[in-house]
Amino acid sequence: MKALVLHAPQKFNFEPAWSDITLPDGWVGVRVRASGICGSDLPRMMQTGAYHHPMIPGHEFSGEVITSGQSDIKLGDRVAVLPIIPCGKCDGCKIGPFHCSQYDFIGSRRNGGFAEYCAVPLQNLFPLPANTGYEEGAFIEPIAVTLHVLRQSGMEPGARVLVFGAGAIGILTAQWASILGAREVVIADLRDESLAIAAECRIGKVINPRSAEFKSLSGFDFIFEAAGSTAALLLAIELAAPRATLTVVGRETKDTVVPLPAFEHLMRKELTVKGCWGYDLRQDADLVYKVLEAGQLILTPMITHRLRLQEGPEFIRGMWNKSFFYCKAMFML
Repeated sequence: MKALVLHAPQKFNFEPAWSDITLPDGWVGVRVRASGICGSDLPRMMQTGAYHHPMIPGHEFSGEVITSGQSDIKLGDRVAVLPIIPCGKCDGCKIGPFHCSQYDFIGSRRNGGFAEYCAVPLQNLFPLPANTGYEEGAFIEPIAVTLHVLRQSGMEPGARVLVFGAGAIGILTAQWASILGAREVVIADLRDESLAIAAECRIGKVINPRSAEFKSLSGFDFIFEAAGSTAALLLAIELAAPRATLTVVGRETKDTVVPLPAFEHLMRKELTVKGCWGYDLRQDADLVYKVLEAGQLILTPMITHRLRLQEGPEFIRGMWNKSFFYCKAMFML
């Protein structure tokens, strides 16, 4: 099969004849149709490497079932793939799948979706509604992540919401806030290209933090830092209402330092600060299906690049070097 294979940090190649998948008991074969490149794929491929090599990255993907043998799934079924494989036995699993002490993960700990085919546990398949295409299905993991962000925050209907960062995670966070009943949703980003995409996704208000209008904002009940920026985190503290909740889903690439005046401001406002990681659909799978079926999430404007696997090595290096603007890049197979 064709695959994009990581052999070591900065050493990844398009392989036109990589070995075919094997299926453990309880697993199915998926013919990958669309596979998104996540921001977390970049340091894995360019800097840190994976848990073992060679390894096929890619954890945001959808496709069709081509090998089953399972009563619950049929050949040809259209599915998206949720990548985490928790053990289901440890104390961490009782809290949530990403708290598992020995979880496996498609695309970083075992072969993923940057390939024609992938082996997937039956329980990791998410059936796609009839009106949801493969491109939209490949967003299932960030869709699940951002719904978890809202759940972790405790956002209540009627809240005023500010999201920093108009990348895919920020845009999806803002969309979920609207779906779950926020009365006002504002998304802020320094990049006008990102704000244009957010506007296409019908986010209520898009704004550049450098603008005069931004300086008049204040009093948000729930703020989401999805930019991975210390500057955004400090602005969030400034713009939060008393006893507001600040949820952090973006990750800085260096140490995050909060100056003493900002930290005191956080204390005086009695803010709640929450971290968020991964997803937990144990109670929300039906909601995600219904939202996709109803077309409430606007996804395709975020896809700025569609490419073939053989274009991957050069393109990923360009992403890492920030040679061009992108929101969501996706392999089409």
